[in-house]
Amino acid sequence: MTGSGEQHGAPGPGRHVLVGVTGGIAIYKAVELVRSLVREGLAPTVVTTAAARRFVTPLCFAAVSRGPVLDDDSAWRSTDGWFEHIDAARAAGVMVVAPATANTLAKMAAGIADNLLTSIYLAFRGPVIVAPTMNWAMYEHPATQESLRALAARGVEVLPTGRGDLACGEEGLGRMAEPEAIVAAVRRALAVTASGPLRGRRVVVTAGGTREPVDAVRFVGNRSSGKMGRALADEAYLRGADVTLVATHAVEGAPYATVAVETAAEMGAAVREATAAADVLVMAAAVADYAPLAPASGKIERGERETLTLEMTRTVDVLASAARPGLLRVAFAAEAGPRLDRAREKKAAKGVDLLVFNDVLAEGVGIGADENELTILARDRETHVSRRSKRACAAAVLDAVEEALS
Repeated sequence: MTGSGEQHGAPGPGRHVLVGVTGGIAIYKAVELVRSLVREGLAPTVVTTAAARRFVTPLCFAAVSRGPVLDDDSAWRSTDGWFEHIDAARAAGVMVVAPATANTLAKMAAGIADNLLTSIYLAFRGPVIVAPTMNWAMYEHPATQESLRALAARGVEVLPTGRGDLACGEEGLGRMAEPEAIVAAVRRALAVTASGPLRGRRVVVTAGGTREPVDAVRFVGNRSSGKMGRALADEAYLRGADVTLVATHAVEGAPYATVAVETAAEMGAAVREATAAADVLVMAAAVADYAPLAPASGKIERGERETLTLEMTRTVDVLASAARPGLLRVAFAAEAGPRLDRAREKKAAKGVDLLVFNDVLAEGVGIGADENELTILARDRETHVSRRSKRACAAAVLDAVEEALS
């Protein structure tokens, strides 16, 4: 998502978003969600329930949305001969309910329209997204799960909840998806009419650096942040792909499938399974080339030795082990210096369709930075991508992927 505070210009046709806000403690995330939508150049119209107004005043949402906030008091006010809830439903391109409580989800599933938000839902004919949030027991209750299944069967996109500490003091599933993931889902829904080579394709992306255990406490690893891989997964999702992200870092609130791994062996197994029926593999992860041959089962005590020698063994070549006919493979080559010659050699040796080269020693675009500078090596040409955000770099890489698929 856009990380800066710049405004992208006035929203055009099809950029209006209905944001339904219900009475959950995660409502503080809804404020940031509305701000993020405005930053994306979208025009959010906030619709609050009576319970939501007990958490956050309409004035707060009006300030961040730069527009009026609709509620039950304004539900039946006439505008130009029509009613406001009908006008709101007609004007929007997508509707998102965040936070979506168990109560509102049940009403939506049952077709109960006893407030402005649920009335708008029944009148709306575009894509609908819900971001559930509640106590883990409420979330796992058969009634709530039935509501979610019913909504999904009607085409509503149900974003996954996160696991962690809940407001009730317990731990489990029930945390609302992060605003960034919800914005990604909104952008994808607004682009549903767009067509491209990635729409409907199965794309597997890897991210982060592997950790190879030395003992039960220590590991051999690298400083890869996983930001580039996450940006690639987000961009592929926005282009309509069925995405699986295999990552070594925690991924909160992603609107697509994620697989958590730690070692090169785990990543290799996860990638082979995920790519069995995939169309594209993008290997953005920094996989360790070597791992300790015999890691200690316990903790190596410092006082027992003056020196420590590790015997290392070569790890699995994840990219090579996933190779098969019909799978388009994209490799990343991070070099310490402007070694484009080595990148060309690697592309030839690996036999990949695309190779993305970046110099990790270049100022401002090294490991962990928010920006990158790339050269994309394709079969018949090389494309330089000047320094820009990793999201913009991801778009350039996937442009090349789409061209290769075509």
